[in-house]
Amino acid sequence: MKSLLALLLLAVPFSSPDDHPKLATLQLDSVSVWGEGVWRPDNPTQKNALIEAVAHYTCSRTGGRQLTGTEAWCMEATASSPGGMLSVGVEWFKVLSWNDQQIIAVNDTPICLAQQIIFDVKHKTAIALDVRKPDAKGVADICTSLPDRQTYFLQDKVDYYTKKALGKL
Repeated sequence: MKSLLALLLLAVPFSSPDDHPKLATLQLDSVSVWGEGVWRPDNPTQKNALIEAVAHYTCSRTGGRQLTGTEAWCMEATASSPGGMLSVGVEWFKVLSWNDQQIIAVNDTPICLAQQIIFDVKHKTAIALDVRKPDAKGVADICTSLPDRQTYFLQDKVDYYTKKALGKL
């Protein structure tokens, strides 16, 4: 886990140490985790540009059986404004693993992708992995235009919007 996070941070192009993104800091207690930020691709290109959105996560060790089919669960709430129109979304993630090192949550309901979020308990940070489903086509073969795999880091939202305003993104 540590090595994956280190690779993600090394893969992001920066012009100076001051330009390094501040990672979103998660809040944790013995039964839950929560936090928010802006997902950023580890290797940004024109092809993997995201719709700018703030994502908020709430995860709990209990009570998810009816929501996700697993006892532990995570809820992702996102807010964005593509084209100036406010949009809010909610997704539910199954928790596959929850221990003192990491929490691994997955969402395989999207047509094209299987999404995985890894919450690093020790460092209180999060990374994500999208994997394109091999046989998924989507409307007008949209799935085939997505990369096979894409990794992301969760940047602190204040840091993100400050850097954006300063033209450092």
